[in-house]
Amino acid sequence: MFLNSSCKICKIIRLFLIAVFLLILLALLQKDKLHYLKFINPENASILVLVIGFIIFVGKVIIYYNDKNKNN
Repeated sequence: MFLNSSCKICKIIRLFLIAVFLLILLALLQKDKLHYLKFINPENASILVLVIGFIIFVGKVIIYYNDKNKNN
């Protein structure tokens, strides 16, 4: 229903808001069982973002050079 929009940014924002809502709902329903998620903190999240960004960057550079070599 809401994913039928042609705007890519709108889809991303909607999915983000749904994910946040589900995390809040999980936190409210499972207060006593969330001790398993203690390792999730801002420092670990930032490291994860940097690692994923670096992997994507390296992948795009490899694809770029492969395409460049095929054209020459």
